[in-house]
Amino acid sequence: MAERLRVAFAASEVSPWASTGGLGEVAAALPGALAAAGCDIATFLPCYRSLRAKVYERGARLVDTGIGTRVPVGPHWLEGRLLRIDGAPGPASAPPVYAVDFPHLFDREGIYGHSDDPARFATFCRGVLDCAPRALGGALDVIHAHDWHAALLPVYLSGPYAHLQPHTASVLTIHNLGYPGAFAASELHVAGLGPEWLHFERMEFHGYVSFLKGGIVCADVVTTVSPRYAAEIQTSEFGEHLDGLLRANSDKLIGILNGVDGSVWNPKTDPLIAGRYDATDLTGRAECRRQMLEFARMDPADPRPVFGIVSRIVHQKGLDLVAELVPWLAARGVRVLLLGTGEKALQEWFQERERQFPHHVRVQLEHSPRLAHILNAGADAVLVPSRYEPCGLAQMYAMRYGAVPIVRDVGGLHDTVVHATNETLAAGTATGFSFRHADAGGLAWACNEALKMFCTRPADWARLQHNGMTRDFSWDTSAARYLATYRHAVARRRRP
Repeated sequence: MAERLRVAFAASEVSPWASTGGLGEVAAALPGALAAAGCDIATFLPCYRSLRAKVYERGARLVDTGIGTRVPVGPHWLEGRLLRIDGAPGPASAPPVYAVDFPHLFDREGIYGHSDDPARFATFCRGVLDCAPRALGGALDVIHAHDWHAALLPVYLSGPYAHLQPHTASVLTIHNLGYPGAFAASELHVAGLGPEWLHFERMEFHGYVSFLKGGIVCADVVTTVSPRYAAEIQTSEFGEHLDGLLRANSDKLIGILNGVDGSVWNPKTDPLIAGRYDATDLTGRAECRRQMLEFARMDPADPRPVFGIVSRIVHQKGLDLVAELVPWLAARGVRVLLLGTGEKALQEWFQERERQFPHHVRVQLEHSPRLAHILNAGADAVLVPSRYEPCGLAQMYAMRYGAVPIVRDVGGLHDTVVHATNETLAAGTATGFSFRHADAGGLAWACNEALKMFCTRPADWARLQHNGMTRDFSWDTSAARYLATYRHAVARRRRP
């Protein structure tokens, strides 16, 4: 039996303690699967003010581990502590979650968007480096860093801290290349890095420094959250000006599809929805549909199709295409329910559409896991028209609950949704509808294909639902690939 690996998992978000989207959900679910696969693992995130409130709200508690740290930030030194979240709902065997507490930097409103974010997350990374070996009981085999907020960990392990943890391998996961963590070059000093890092082969990025670029350069292995996205980011269309660097590092770049936590997203056991059902018996969806429409203040007896959206309301997600298409959808009797928050202009456009089409549009501007479950369980289809999508969880949640996804054929959407044709229906692989071009015409074409099947071919629609609900999106397969990746990273790091 292979030796268990000692792994520190570092992310800026971990659901439910701090989360704005997919990163937090992945960071909550993947460590448990990795522990089952053969890792001694613990998760680390910053101790935000909102995290403290969430811990209290959920009846958990923050326990001082007795592990302290002292980190230089520019000319100053900051004292920090490592706190453990205890008493959280869930299995007692779940890996521990630690909050790295630097009150001066994180005891404030909001997770992101502060002028000193470079100092905040650089300090978090150094706190993890110092505290994680003591929390896990010895030298680390792997530090797994996520997105730009933790991307300095591979930099520190290959640069100023290499002598302290020479055998610790680093894995960096890119959840969204669109956020490179680019800041003024002066932030190098705050991060404890010398001017030699301001170089195009290291962290220099169009006159700035990019934490994510530094992580890509220095990590032993770089992963993305779907195979298709790993290929796409090596092109100019999706590479966010880092495609050349990624092509140069293609030998250490792999795509591993995210999974879904089946204990949370399971319509047969979900306590948040009105009816219970599974792929063999969908009758419980009728009660879920009623629950959803009553919450939306719409007629629950109306049989016309409902298209749901659970998303951050941002340009990347292509929701402007939906807003543009609302008159076309309303003319065909489609009702659109939107749940999420994001860019003010897009939110206001949807609110205006709700005023213009009060019988066809409902907008709920909040991040609500409960309503996300209700919407997936009740909607006929879910729209995910992203301009790019590293993985996407919305379409996987939708399929788990029998809502048919309508997606753009990019990234993880390509890897998870099989477009319905006569051939794919006959093969039993069809799960939804997809379109190529990121414009309202492309989305309209896919919606029309879905509407034709929904209205005239109910047996085929039911087959799509069954196919989607029986797809295996569990974390077990992903965790096995991550474990293999960790062992590969360790071998690379320790290669003579």
